[in-house]
Amino acid sequence: MCLIAAMDFAALGNLLLVILMVAAGLGTVIFVHELGHFAVAKMCGVKCPKFYIGFDVPLGAMINNMLGREGEFKIFGIGIPRTIGPPITIGETEYGIGILPLGGYVRMLGQDDDPSNINEQLRESQVAGNSPDSKTIVGPDGKSYVVDRRSYLAKSVPQRMAIISAGVIMNVIFAFIFATVAYKIGVPYEPSFVSRTAPGSPAWREAIMPGDEIVQIDDIVKPSFLEELMGSVTLGDLENGLPFVIERDGKQVKLQLVPEKGEKLARVGIASGRSLQVAPPAMLAPHTAAGKATPAFELGDEILAVDGTPVANYRQYVAELLKKSDKPVTLTVLRGATRPADKPEAEPTGGKKVDVVIEPELELTTGLVMQMSKITAVQEDSPAAKAGLKVGDFIERIVAADAGDDAPSLTRDPLLLPAALAELGDAGKEIKLTVRRGAGDESRQGTEELTIPLRKVDWIEEPIAGNDPIPAPALGVAYRALTVVSEAKPGSPAAEAGFLEADELQSAEFIPPADMKDKPPVLKFDLSQGDKKDSYGLPWVLSQLQNLPHGTQLKLTYKRGSEVLDATLTPVPSENFYSVERGIILKSIQRIRIAETWSEAATRGRTETVRSLTMVYRFLSKLGSGQVPVTMLGGPLTIAQAAGYSAFQGWGKLLIFLTMLSANLAVINFLPIPMLDGGHMVFLAWEGLRGRPASERVVMTMQTVGFVFLISLMLFVFTLDLQRMFFA
Repeated sequence: MCLIAAMDFAALGNLLLVILMVAAGLGTVIFVHELGHFAVAKMCGVKCPKFYIGFDVPLGAMINNMLGREGEFKIFGIGIPRTIGPPITIGETEYGIGILPLGGYVRMLGQDDDPSNINEQLRESQVAGNSPDSKTIVGPDGKSYVVDRRSYLAKSVPQRMAIISAGVIMNVIFAFIFATVAYKIGVPYEPSFVSRTAPGSPAWREAIMPGDEIVQIDDIVKPSFLEELMGSVTLGDLENGLPFVIERDGKQVKLQLVPEKGEKLARVGIASGRSLQVAPPAMLAPHTAAGKATPAFELGDEILAVDGTPVANYRQYVAELLKKSDKPVTLTVLRGATRPADKPEAEPTGGKKVDVVIEPELELTTGLVMQMSKITAVQEDSPAAKAGLKVGDFIERIVAADAGDDAPSLTRDPLLLPAALAELGDAGKEIKLTVRRGAGDESRQGTEELTIPLRKVDWIEEPIAGNDPIPAPALGVAYRALTVVSEAKPGSPAAEAGFLEADELQSAEFIPPADMKDKPPVLKFDLSQGDKKDSYGLPWVLSQLQNLPHGTQLKLTYKRGSEVLDATLTPVPSENFYSVERGIILKSIQRIRIAETWSEAATRGRTETVRSLTMVYRFLSKLGSGQVPVTMLGGPLTIAQAAGYSAFQGWGKLLIFLTMLSANLAVINFLPIPMLDGGHMVFLAWEGLRGRPASERVVMTMQTVGFVFLISLMLFVFTLDLQRMFFA
């Protein structure tokens, strides 16, 4: 009990530290922006009565006003203060932290964030004409006004432009400072190794294999997987593609990959690399073979060997598991070893070797057999490519080359075909394949029988996204299974539910076990949209089923003629189809980038800052175009979550996040939208050209448009935040 209490106390302490780190980081980003305005305003001689982080608004009165009540909202009889702690006055300026943490502000004499309040600004700035501190300016109506020489309005257009732009400039400067310090501390990242590729994707078609490393994409050398590789792909050229350099067995290959539109974002279909470190035991599902391992896995275990055969990387580990998927395996793990914090790739020291036995695990099945569809992709340099198979071809029959003429076709069940071909490939056998050429290949109409040697498969291929096709790696093709039922295997859950040939699946829904605690939200998948990117395929649904607790049911809605029916199936273990990884989850590969000198850190910081700034522009230019949906926007809750995730990985990662956030604020704040700094710059440029401010009518119109746009945008992103938190 004492140990558990100590662990809980330590976890709480870590959480509080992360909260403080996030608050300090986000507060600093806001502070430096406002500090830019404040410092330059002071340099220009503008009087600044207030400097606040957050807004000192009457929150209690605002809450009661929203509730339709009078007075101030109170908690246990105590009103809500306008500031956190008492403000401090130094000289002529009051400094404080406002109760509403949604930004900050500098109060300048004669300045208002709403340019339409020009008349109020003039009244506030006016002084007697004989005052030595007065200055005459021209108002928007062309009349002359005598104002305080220290007011914002009394300053020249270039000075006011400097004041307005100073916040953005400070964000850029501190983005560079954040990144420089981050790289001197050390920034954790995932290198761009490949664990698997999505069937039919650009990476799969170009035969990028597990174990390969992307050593360059475009002009980025040794890219991080998430930020640099995925970011470049998401915002990449969907017509001409991106240049990749792949390293395999010490040799480099140059490829041009054209990203394709995925379910949400563009992708090339690469999954990040896996280490041999087992994920924390809490992440291993108790119903899987990994969750029942003897002895149980412990935190920090690292796999060294499979049944006595040493494995040095994920590719070798999977190859050994594939040989023994139907047998118990003994994993030799290193337990209790340590590595230097700044070199996670270093050899571990200390610890002891422990043998962990894991039983085989049969995959669950419903007994549904679907009709096979056409080939959707052919892999480069594969047996299929060498035999001349093409996209659009339809495979009518496959049998082993030495089988008799009456042998049943392996295509009878398209979901089991890959495993059957892999077994033949491992045995070094050939197949006889009957293909009906696609309608687009007019020179090769009709059927054709081919004899094709298969290759040995020592890697895993399975759907990654919801509508990925089915891969057959031994042959090198990907194809789809139609949503039309071919048969329900006798005695299977599908047969007991009454499925018949030609039934057409419409949707699938997981129903958690009745005795399950903390039940997840209902997951329902549309199966009726064919090969559309935002639909789902039955193979992917079945692959997700393997990760769910035993007793999970599958509710299928289907059409029989004009009638819509549904059936609830309880999947059962298959007869001889085994899970390769048996529920074992491995951590991603981790590295740390640390600059040896401050000069190197500054160079990396500059590169990171420029990349962050340009990425914001590229993101905004593609937003809503179909390549980047507007649902990818995030509000304050998403920002806080992302900051918290970064803080859990240390100061280096948090500072890189703050670099990105500062770049975002700099770019977005300088957009020519009224109420933003960029909108103020437009009005000032207009004043500089005309010799007087824009008319109140024009400013009011533009300001109203800008206000409506920003409020609508804030409500939209806040709604997206809530959806991600409670309905994702």
